Amino acid sequence: MQIFDPIHNFILFNPLEAELLCHPFMERLRHIYQMGPAFHVYPGGTHSRFTHTIGVMHVATEIYDNIVSQNGICEDIAYLREVVRMGALLHDVGHYPLSHTVELFLPKHEKMVEKIFDSGIFEPFFSKIAEKYGKKTDQTVRLIRAIALGEPTDPPFLSQLIANPHFGADRIDYLLRDSLFTGLSYGKIDVHQLIRSIRLSKNGILEVSSAGIPSVEALLLARHWMHERLYQHPRVRAFAYHYACVIKKVLLEENALEDLDAFMRINDHTIFQALGRFKEHEEAIFDVSKRVVAEKAPITELQKYQDLLGEQKPLFIHIFPSATQQTFEGTRIRIDKEETFWVYMRPKTTAFTN
Repeated sequence: MQIFDPIHNFILFNPLEAELLCHPFMERLRHIYQMGPAFHVYPGGTHSRFTHTIGVMHVATEIYDNIVSQNGICEDIAYLREVVRMGALLHDVGHYPLSHTVELFLPKHEKMVEKIFDSGIFEPFFSKIAEKYGKKTDQTVRLIRAIALGEPTDPPFLSQLIANPHFGADRIDYLLRDSLFTGLSYGKIDVHQLIRSIRLSKNGILEVSSAGIPSVEALLLARHWMHERLYQHPRVRAFAYHYACVIKKVLLEENALEDLDAFMRINDHTIFQALGRFKEHEEAIFDVSKRVVAEKAPITELQKYQDLLGEQKPLFIHIFPSATQQTFEGTRIRIDKEETFWVYMRPKTTAFTN
């Protein structure tokens, strides 16, 4: 099986991977926007978690193949390649509707990924891989889970292929993909040079050669500006607040955080259909005068806004869990960021409850 992707061209799948893509939990990702409500600000941003997932699998495979060829790895090459690809396909399987949106109020989506793994839903796929290579099923399950969630693995570099904060497949693909579909140029990076420059250190972890440092610098800058202009755009954040309120209520009504069958049935279309039951949020999404105002403020002003929160002036305060600096050891670039938080202010005409 093959899929033509606008970023990576043809992406090939073996029969087991093709079967996995048809699983209801994977099909669900076709109906979840990669960038949540950002399409209200950047109309082209309607691509799905499904396309991102297959892109991550492709990039992770390219990094893996590069590491194997450059370091003379000869043990369990085919087995580890399959578990890497499987982990990449499943790394976002627990995303909420509209991706990260409701994480304003609920735990990160990785918690749902853990629940899905714990349920054993995908164990038939894992056992086929284990049987094919003469491995134990529980060993294979643990390895795929660790790769998907970025947990420690043996060898150590396997858990970095997707989740490495500087050149993991997840970050590489979403920057390229989100840049293409929004029309923003900031996310464009020299992915092929970057992948060719990734090496295995003496400690068994991923690093880049000196030739790859400019590519890593470009990725750091791309992420910085994509956050500034897209992911943390004030209008995107304002839309996200209203959708998050609706998503949270729908998930809790359906007990979807505990019932995986209910969770699987809820996607972006479910939320769009449910908007009519939450008139204040529906009106706010389509009427700027009724929409919250999202503002980013330096952490030094947190106490001031917390005092106002007691007077019901701000609607909600969200301390954004980001580091104050974005750096990479050995690079010539250093992006210093003041620690900030988001405050969501009530519009003058409407009062909301979350």
